[in-house]
Amino acid sequence: MAKVCEVCGKGPIVVNSVIRRGKARAAGGVGRKVTGISKRVQKPNLQVMNVTRGGVSLRVRVCSKCRKSLT
Repeated sequence: MAKVCEVCGKGPIVVNSVIRRGKARAAGGVGRKVTGISKRVQKPNLQVMNVTRGGVSLRVRVCSKCRKSLT
């Protein structure tokens, strides 16, 4: 069961998770410093929806953006 929208094909993407410490300069500090960068996965907001195609009811996994356009 893939984590992909069956309408638009939107799937998971890999992004960087940036960890910072310190106090911002605007708040009177010396600035925020990056202390770590690691990869993480952002998954699409998939929801199960019943769709009727040709008189047959199907359960499809669609993202929330496509769900709004289908209803």
